[in-house]
Parts: sequence; structure tokens; C-alpha cells
Amino acid sequence: MYFALIIFLSLLLTGCATGPVYNPSQITTRVEISFNESGLKAVQDGMTLDQVHHVMGHELLIGYESQSSGYKPLTVPNPYKTEGLKNTGYLIEYYIQAIRQPDGIVSDDELMPLIFKNGKLIGRGWPLANSIRPAKPSA
Repeated sequence: MYFALIIFLSLLLTGCATGPVYNPSQITTRVEISFNESGLKAVQDGMTLDQVHHVMGHELLIGYESQSSGYKPLTVPNPYKTEGLKNTGYLIEYYIQAIRQPDGIVSDDELMPLIFKNGKLIGRGWPLANSIRPAKPSA
């Protein structure tokens, strides 16, 4: 009986040791890292530019860099970029919403535009931002 228990436990442990080996280059699923989630949920249409900045903050912590003395926080400006539309009263601020491809480049699909008219938030999202931006001439 004791001998059978040892064989059973050995087989059980052997089964656990033969699992797949972790290899990050073979991962096929996309990993998305969200940012500014609570802030973007908290801002509401009608808020002033200052109120939005108070909610969103002025820097966004995106990670840490290893240094000999420990870790240094990596931050980017928040909003990530700003676009003023001359003589219209419109201002678009772009906030990092998610990193979908950790390649060191922040692409448009990783940004959430917040649109202001005369200093008040009127909406968010690419459809609204694209509707108020002047069309770019085609080459």
C-alpha cells in the first residue's frame, strides 16, 4: 500500500513538471495596459479645462526604469499632447488611454481625445475630434 502511494505521488508530480515552458515571443494574445481609466471616467461634459487638469493630473506614471541606485519612475506629460484649432475656440487634449503595442511609440489608437470649446469640455472620442479638425490636404 505504501509503495503504491509513492508511485501515485511520483506520477502526479511528474505530470506537473511537464507543462509548457514560458516563452514571451510565442505569446499570440495582445496585452493591453490601461492608463487614466479612473480620470477619464470622472471627467464630465461641461467641466472647465482647469477642473479636467485637476482630475487627470499633469504627469502620468507609465513604468519604472532600473538604475544602479534603484528604480526611477518613468512619466509622460498628461495630457500627452495638445492641439489648438486657431480662431475656432476649440482645443483638443489627447490622453493616453491604453498601451496596445509596447513599442515606445504612442499611436492614435492608444489616445483618447477630450474636446474643449471656449475652455469647457464638450465631448470626447475620435469621431468628435475628427469632425472639428480641418481636413488635411491630400498629397
